[in-house]
Amino acid sequence: MSTERPGGQVQLSVDGRTATLTIDRPDARNALNLSMWRAIPPLVAEVEAASDVVALVIRGAGDEAFAAGADIADLHAALDDPTAAREYIDAISSAESSIARCRRVTVARISGYCIGGGLEIAMACDLRFASETSVFATPPTSLGVAYSVNSTRRLIELVGIGAARDLLFTARRIDATTAHSYGLVNRVMPEAELDEAVAEYSRQLTHQSQYAIRLTKLIIDQSLDRPDETAALEQLRVDSFSGADLREGIAAFGERRRPSFHSSWLS
Repeated sequence: MSTERPGGQVQLSVDGRTATLTIDRPDARNALNLSMWRAIPPLVAEVEAASDVVALVIRGAGDEAFAAGADIADLHAALDDPTAAREYIDAISSAESSIARCRRVTVARISGYCIGGGLEIAMACDLRFASETSVFATPPTSLGVAYSVNSTRRLIELVGIGAARDLLFTARRIDATTAHSYGLVNRVMPEAELDEAVAEYSRQLTHQSQYAIRLTKLIIDQSLDRPDETAALEQLRVDSFSGADLREGIAAFGERRRPSFHSSWLS
């Protein structure tokens, strides 16, 4: 039996031993606004409170997009407002951290666009299953901002330092085959096979020791020795919301043109 609880425009359903968190805003390619980012941690907490659940699947509504990033309107609202910028950064960080620290196995079910903030969510998951139609990108530099230390580190862990630099510096898009060759996704398959592949993986988990899975997740985290973002570096990201580059990046995005940045070097 399935139960559903809304969390803004993020929906949680539990069916048997698998929970599904759906990013539900298909009219905007599932771009996440501030209320949606804030809805994620309490929904993940509900999953952790359900003792029978062994897996959390995260997906986008429909097949056009997993999530096409953060809502540009929220970036615009935080322009020249350090308090709003920090609230925005904190909301994204809390959402990602809740997924990364979830005691259940987390699987991103990716179809279509997986861009920016959407990719941050996918990278916070333990595994990523993608359809052949999927498209990936890390666009912050095209907007005049940057990923957090946590998201950048996850990208490096998945694809290596060289590929991470390439993707972050250029903000270029890559297809599912390239993403798989880089290690960004674990499996790629036809769209028609994606749901069954995710369901079968969840079924496999029911035969394993859940204690041992949780212990293994903790050991992996400790083995990677993952540092937190320093306060100074976080402040630089907050400061970027008061820079001319973000204003130009947002304008270029809305006008569908290449941005023309004229900022000074970061000292």
